[in-house]
Amino acid sequence: MGGFVLHPRESAAFPINGKQLHWLIKQGYVEYPKMTTKEVWDKSKADGFQKSLTCLQTGWFIIQIVGRAIQKLPITTLEITTLSFVLCTLVMFTQWANKPLDVESPTILTSNKSISEILIEAGSAASQPFKQTPLDFIDNQSPSWLTEVQPHLRFRTGPRMRPLPRLTNDRFPVIGAGPDAVFFFLFTMAYCGLHFVAWDFSFPSRLERDLWRAASIAIAACAFIFWVCETYQDGHRLGRWEKWYAKIFHGERDRRINTMEKIRRNRRFIPVWEVIVMTPVTVIYTVARTYIVVEVFLSQRSLPIGAFNTVQWSEFVPHF
Repeated sequence: MGGFVLHPRESAAFPINGKQLHWLIKQGYVEYPKMTTKEVWDKSKADGFQKSLTCLQTGWFIIQIVGRAIQKLPITTLEITTLSFVLCTLVMFTQWANKPLDVESPTILTSNKSISEILIEAGSAASQPFKQTPLDFIDNQSPSWLTEVQPHLRFRTGPRMRPLPRLTNDRFPVIGAGPDAVFFFLFTMAYCGLHFVAWDFSFPSRLERDLWRAASIAIAACAFIFWVCETYQDGHRLGRWEKWYAKIFHGERDRRINTMEKIRRNRRFIPVWEVIVMTPVTVIYTVARTYIVVEVFLSQRSLPIGAFNTVQWSEFVPHF
């Protein structure tokens, strides 16, 4: 975040995101940034060698786990938990492969229009007060912890400077209905389900084994409930269900949502029913996750003897 900064005529500069930049170019307020691929990569603080080394280490760990499973060597809960974090690391690296990191010297885009002129020409769409930058009417970084959740919970918010000197990175992901949403749902359930691999592992006591099983079921169930609730609320927040209803029962004609409906929906960013449902779900997930993390280390006090054996890689080499 913060790769581009707009400096209007006779106005203070402020950061803009991709949607706002596209709108400014389309309206002719700024020229298309003349940036090369090399300049974009120059803003990345994590070089290819560092990323490759991390992937090599995590890949070797996965190979070790697979080798132990093939040779029927005991796998510990510590290795299973580490494997779940390794999978998260690989997915994160995939998503952030081409994303610059910690941009400190943004690209400044100048405009011969003042911000007042831009807002006036935008019409009624820009009539509402902004929360982060004057271009909030294009994309207000919603839903955001800073602008929606904290005020809703009556927490003190900061920074108080407006426009914001830097776009926040606390935006909640918008759960759509496309392939990305399906992928992340399956990945989330796979991450939770990975703990079921230790269902019949050797534990120091029967109680610890039963608690591990209960915690594994709890985190998987909580993750599923979260996805159901958040997908429903996200679709309502964005008006997705109304559009689908209009298409099904009124042909291809999309129903337009008036301004008052949008205001009402924004005020109900976190509805009461979601708080009632998600509060116990969050508590249960936290308790279950905490137990798994603690048990990972407690179980090291009594490991099967085979856990200390290493994979015999020579057995995988064909020999006569």
